[in-house]
Amino acid sequence: MNSGAPSGWQAVIDIGTNTALMLVARRRADGSLEIRDDLARITRLGEGVARTGRLAPAAIERTLAALRAHREYAARCGAALQAVATEGVRLASNPGDFLEPAAALLGAPIRVISGDEEAALSYRSVALEVAGDAPLRVLDIGGASTELVAGVGPSIASAMSHKIGSVRLTESLLAGQDPPSRDGVAAVTRAAREAFARQPLEPCAALHGLAGTVTTTAALLLELETYERARVDGASFSREQVASLRDRLAGQTLAERVRTPCLPEGRADVIVAGVAILVAAMEHCGASTLVCRDRGLRYALIE
Repeated sequence: MNSGAPSGWQAVIDIGTNTALMLVARRRADGSLEIRDDLARITRLGEGVARTGRLAPAAIERTLAALRAHREYAARCGAALQAVATEGVRLASNPGDFLEPAAALLGAPIRVISGDEEAALSYRSVALEVAGDAPLRVLDIGGASTELVAGVGPSIASAMSHKIGSVRLTESLLAGQDPPSRDGVAAVTRAAREAFARQPLEPCAALHGLAGTVTTTAALLLELETYERARVDGASFSREQVASLRDRLAGQTLAERVRTPCLPEGRADVIVAGVAILVAAMEHCGASTLVCRDRGLRYALIE
């Protein structure tokens, strides 16, 4: 990894199943982050990969186009660049079809991180900014996997990457349902509960949530017309509010959901499964409160 850009800016690209994210930031002497920009592009790299085991050519091309735009922006900032990929690529039998042209485009190799490392980095992105020694629970809902981590301060006690995600469960349990059926949503909830049951945890009043499902949940509950990071990051909601949002979204068609501010088409088609996973996680953790955090593993990779 090259972290020696003259500007001090670092660009970290997180290539997930549904999005290609890029954080441009630098770490201050006190350990806090100075953020220049945090960009998101929905590319659905992992479209169908849980079913077929392969990355589709069209999905690869969409993601390469996003990476090209990210690279150009990082270059304008004078930022040193690194990139990681997660479950969408981990699942694929043909990762080289994406990783080789992507590395050539970025001028740097893409590191495919394990589920365990993904969980640890997600936790660290929150733990770095939470003072004290109170119990901490961190949830990162992705397109194909969901990481749940429990710890105290910077110390991790339990971390697991669960093979459930907003895209994965939409494709397997809600395909062709518009709006999602009651039985379909119940099946997503059941799958999430069964996955989390593999990770027994002591109850904790608050769950800190990361990634697009959670930040979209916050934006919708805040009724934002346009996304505002400053209002989303740190916003808190009750489990009842989140469950009510799940039910409201499940009662809408896709066409109705995409007309909602802060709910683009690339998120609207998988949001019901994502929020159902979120509610199941809150139940599993015994959490009455969701704390929404606009950050993620890319924040932990800024040195």
